[in-house]
Amino acid sequence: MDIREVLSGGDLRSVGHVDAVVEFVGNDPDRFSELMTCSTDDRPVVRMRSADAMEKVTRHHPELLQAHQSSLFQQLQIATQQEVRWHLAQLMPRMTWTEEEAADIAHVLSDWIDTETSNIVIVNALQAIFDLSAVHPRFRDELKALLESQFETGSPAVKSRSKKLLQKL
Repeated sequence: MDIREVLSGGDLRSVGHVDAVVEFVGNDPDRFSELMTCSTDDRPVVRMRSADAMEKVTRHHPELLQAHQSSLFQQLQIATQQEVRWHLAQLMPRMTWTEEEAADIAHVLSDWIDTETSNIVIVNALQAIFDLSAVHPRFRDELKALLESQFETGSPAVKSRSKKLLQKL
């Protein structure tokens, strides 16, 4: 299977054949590496679908991310496509980060929360910072302030997630 070709075609309103790619990749590190190369494709539809497939594969096989941790960290810092951002936010807590790296990730995600128009990106960024704070408690005070702010000013979806996360803090 040529993963790049299976992920291409159509537009951003469709996930295309992502589920077939997820099944094909399974827990195979080589196939996952091939999927990773699609995340920097020139075509937005391929980038979006590869990010979606990576997120779905690593729900059950997060260990596949470790070999690509550095690349994903770089992508987090340069990604501008909202569909890629929301999946990158989901992936970050699935990896092991140093305190400094986690702080950098939280900073990027906080910037997204301040500047992004996509409620999905904002909700996933809030969730990711929350999940990172479970391992790196130093973010809890900033997270609480961020959640309280979003609970006051966010969209209904953002308010709902903020309320849920505040209750868990």
